[in-house]
Amino acid sequence: MKKRNTDFNTYTLQDLLDDPKFINWVLLPKEPLNIYWNAIQNSYPNLSVLISKARQLVLSLQFKEERMAEDEQRQLWQQITAQTSKHKTTTRIIPIWMRGAAAALLIGFLFSAAFYFYINRKTEIATAYGQITTIVLPDSSEVTLNANSKLQYTPYWNKEQVREVWITGEAYFKVNHLHKAGKITSGDRFVVHAGKIDVEVLGTIFNVNDRRGLINVALISGKVSMGLAASHKAPVIMRPGDVLEYQARQDTIIRKQMKPANKVAWKDGVLVFEQITAGELFDQLADIYGYKVVIKRPEIKLKKISGRFTSNDEEKLFKGISLALGVSINKDEANHALIVQ
Repeated sequence: MKKRNTDFNTYTLQDLLDDPKFINWVLLPKEPLNIYWNAIQNSYPNLSVLISKARQLVLSLQFKEERMAEDEQRQLWQQITAQTSKHKTTTRIIPIWMRGAAAALLIGFLFSAAFYFYINRKTEIATAYGQITTIVLPDSSEVTLNANSKLQYTPYWNKEQVREVWITGEAYFKVNHLHKAGKITSGDRFVVHAGKIDVEVLGTIFNVNDRRGLINVALISGKVSMGLAASHKAPVIMRPGDVLEYQARQDTIIRKQMKPANKVAWKDGVLVFEQITAGELFDQLADIYGYKVVIKRPEIKLKKISGRFTSNDEEKLFKGISLALGVSINKDEANHALIVQ
């Protein structure tokens, strides 16, 4: 039998839900329990938010008991008696205590099923074009989500589960390091799923970009592994400063020659380009701001550009890019398009 955690310093949501004293306090509050749990919250103030969440969860999964009125019970019993007198057959009488036990088992099963689906549902956070937002995950890890991106995760994590998130678009991760010493457990692991790629870490800072059939991972600090989710090939171990890219068409991972710091500058309102073509640049602008880009002259797509541009002001950004490329960029507001010529 699994030993229950009794250290309130390390209590999790699951520990509260496994604590019979906590469940009794929520469902049948009495003065001694009130005193006990108020003292716990005073001694461990960090538990207050967790206790509030656990209370809401337990209360949301209660089953309301409906009782029949005495007249309804009497009428039903008369109908049963009448039917029984018409059909004199040998029947097995089930004791009341067995019926009560069966009902209790059924309610317990329904409660467990509802609880399982409740804690395993996915939370989804999406950003609009031009929007950047920061999310704090259940383990206190931080994710900065770039524009036109989506993050999914289950809202309740425990020590026996791998920490998992799903990303489309682009995100900057600052993962909380939980492994202190000894054997690495499932709860120490943190996995980012991006398309066909799994990025696994223990605690580190990195960037994931999943757009247009390319998945790019830039490692700032720590150590991660990057591998194909459905492949038997060993994952590639990344070191700080590495930038790897998965190309869907070739179904392969390649190493890119670029500075990881430039890949994460977007979170500080800066776009950095390193010898990319104008075609690649305008694809990025379309992904971030949602514009349809119309390039009037095909040779413009082949022009190369490098530089740092502020992304907080669209007008300044487009003006800077137009000067660097020697082109004009005009907005077609009616069609939400950029005309480049």
